Amino acid sequence: MEYQALTVGISDELFSGIESLLSSHIRLMPSLTVKDAAYLLEKSIFHLLIIDIEYLRKVHQSDWLAGIRRISFAPVIVLSDTPEQDTHSMVQLGADICVSSKHPYSIIADLAQAQLRRYTEYNHYTGPGSIEVSPFGVGDIFIDPPRRIVEVRGQRVDLKRREFSLLLYFMRNPNIVLSSDQICEHAWGMTSGYDHGVAHPIYLLRKHIEPDPDSPTYIQTVHRSGYRFTPNYVETCDI
Repeated sequence: MEYQALTVGISDELFSGIESLLSSHIRLMPSLTVKDAAYLLEKSIFHLLIIDIEYLRKVHQSDWLAGIRRISFAPVIVLSDTPEQDTHSMVQLGADICVSSKHPYSIIADLAQAQLRRYTEYNHYTGPGSIEVSPFGVGDIFIDPPRRIVEVRGQRVDLKRREFSLLLYFMRNPNIVLSSDQICEHAWGMTSGYDHGVAHPIYLLRKHIEPDPDSPTYIQTVHRSGYRFTPNYVETCDI
């Protein structure tokens, strides 16, 4: 299977140049308008986005990037004629890197592959079709990692990046006592520990998913050991 990368507003020449240099396991897909891109992002899983900010400015959609993080967790490369001026604002809107659109195709292709490699390895993805990139449910919680969607008891909830990664780690390890060090390393990639502790992120996550955050049923504190995620399976009966 292939990883999918979506381009938004780049020229046919640039698209062809990048496509010819990418690894064979990366499929590049074009979208000519932001409407097309939004539709594709809602319907398909993409592992990388390449966006031309000059195109977004031309169609008066410079802040369109901000909405991407509500439907996709994939890395975003922004191409700009003036990256030294645009980097700060683009990163604030959700981009991972802002580079010159005047770079040789080979440099843009190399950056695309580097961002994809970091994204897949950081999240421990073993391949495009692996369970890590597929939506799944545990109990009555549903999670779609690439599109960063969470539903609890059928209702959509919006989580910040740290709480989302925390929930994803818990859902991949149900009924297991996880230490604070394990959470820091595997949920957030912090091998040296999280200076502010894990209690506050867990408190914030409980506010979003627990019916009663003061009496949690999903995320249980195990004294002097860590935390355990216990799925709440919906019971059904046949009539």
